[in-house]
Amino acid sequence: MEAWHTAVELPGNFLWTLVKSREAVMRHSASRVDISGADVSKTDANHLLCKGVEASTSQGTQSQHTQGARRSIELPLQSLVSHLPNGRYFACEDVLFTTIATSLETATSGQLVVYRVGQQCPMQFTADALALGVAGILAEQILPCPLPQCIVGDIDLALAEIVSSQLERPDRKLLTIGVTGSAGKTTTALMIASVLRAANVRTAYQTDLGECDGIVQSTQESPLATAASLVVWLGEAVDSECGAAVVELEQAALTYGHYDSIELDLLVITGPAESADHFGPTSLQCALERLAPDAVVITPADDPRIERVVREAGVRMVTYGTHHAADVTAKIIDQSGGMSTLLVTSDETTVAMETPLCGGAMAACHCAAVTVGLLIDQPLTSTIEVLSKVRQLPGRLQSIANDGHPTVYIDVAGTSKRVASALRTARSISEGKLCCVLSLTGAESREELAEYGRLAEKFAGQVVLTCHPSAKSEFLQLAHCVLDGVKTCAAFRWVADWNQAIDWTVGQAKPSDTVLVVGGVRRASAQQQRRELAKIQEWVDRAIQARTADELTVQPNLKIFG
Repeated sequence: MEAWHTAVELPGNFLWTLVKSREAVMRHSASRVDISGADVSKTDANHLLCKGVEASTSQGTQSQHTQGARRSIELPLQSLVSHLPNGRYFACEDVLFTTIATSLETATSGQLVVYRVGQQCPMQFTADALALGVAGILAEQILPCPLPQCIVGDIDLALAEIVSSQLERPDRKLLTIGVTGSAGKTTTALMIASVLRAANVRTAYQTDLGECDGIVQSTQESPLATAASLVVWLGEAVDSECGAAVVELEQAALTYGHYDSIELDLLVITGPAESADHFGPTSLQCALERLAPDAVVITPADDPRIERVVREAGVRMVTYGTHHAADVTAKIIDQSGGMSTLLVTSDETTVAMETPLCGGAMAACHCAAVTVGLLIDQPLTSTIEVLSKVRQLPGRLQSIANDGHPTVYIDVAGTSKRVASALRTARSISEGKLCCVLSLTGAESREELAEYGRLAEKFAGQVVLTCHPSAKSEFLQLAHCVLDGVKTCAAFRWVADWNQAIDWTVGQAKPSDTVLVVGGVRRASAQQQRRELAKIQEWVDRAIQARTADELTVQPNLKIFG
């Protein structure tokens, strides 16, 4: 089979050659089934079952298959040592098992059963395990029973390592791109996916706005996949004959080691450096540890702290920036009429770009995606053309413009850095006053709420504090925390009802003003985020319709006689 070969020379004598053999992909996809019309979660479960692992996520989700269906399949015995060579084995030198049961309720004879500390009485667990005749136990502590046991430091990470071994390292069968940072991960990941697809590379992506395995696009109802579930998703991408996978990496999951079962060919860093609020390595340092030996890091030159950490790691690096000199730069030369004009420069080539995604943060996301395009040997002009077609992203300064009415932007934010970016961008493109509807979820810390107040007072001409419906009971407490960062408290208006806050703000704003609805969106899953964004958009549309109706109402002229 021919190999997929891409070579790109960048300014500064960067030469990156990626060779990915397609033999493994074709061999792996020999038994591939068409899932274009199938349920994604069911496909994942069948895929894992055929590989000898009971379908489960890293959180221990139980399989939906019946015990009778499992008994009807004669599965070969597997060696646990071959999957977990670093585990500590007791009462045996190896454990031979058929599949893995995440709980005793689904366990049968010959399976390896998982014991999670604190979820069940160890004495009762061992008694039931002996009665069922399981092959062995995977646990984080030794149990008082004669059954073979494998002791690991973390169950979820061990399950991910097992699945990765059984699927023959799917992350090594395609170009695996990770996107991490304090802000702009989702936007950058989706832009990178667009660039790769335009280069005729079938691409899978996973972001907190949605995912795609190369064939089926969906908005998942669960959080971003990590550990074992991420490996399963990569296996599905390989089955779909994808050449690349773009993964949004959560910072908390990085520090907990939930990506230790994969390696990255390319790491893209977005946003400013995170503040170190804990001991131990930062999420960026953890991400750098997941790089393959020939990996490349795309890092922002605008933040010397990030660049210093990457240089200390001793990895190959390409820089991008909007304010400082870099291998690829994007300069904002005009921002008016809801459009932003950029000059993107690489080496001695400069191309103008127009996009409705305004602001410095969006320019940085564009610049990072352009850098990826150059690395896969795409001309700068064609990459710019692809990115210019990305008109809007849900909840990322999503614009709702109506002639004769104020322009409304919706941004999910979620952190003080994202709030600052949204406010700064809205302030720079507003022709009149910036009116900010700042919504709180109740999950913010006191320090973060005070920072929200400081930022809102700095950038917005008018601020309306509100909250998510689930946080109404604690709205007064949250609002007082916001005022801790405010100098002129009387300038802030409090409206506990989110819908009424939007309705009042849009109703009193002038046509030249800009209304920014920021924060308040729960982001536990892509499905939940999309539903809440649709609700906000519906409220904004109703407020504009009400404003239009008021303007059309003819006021009677009173004439006084006498």
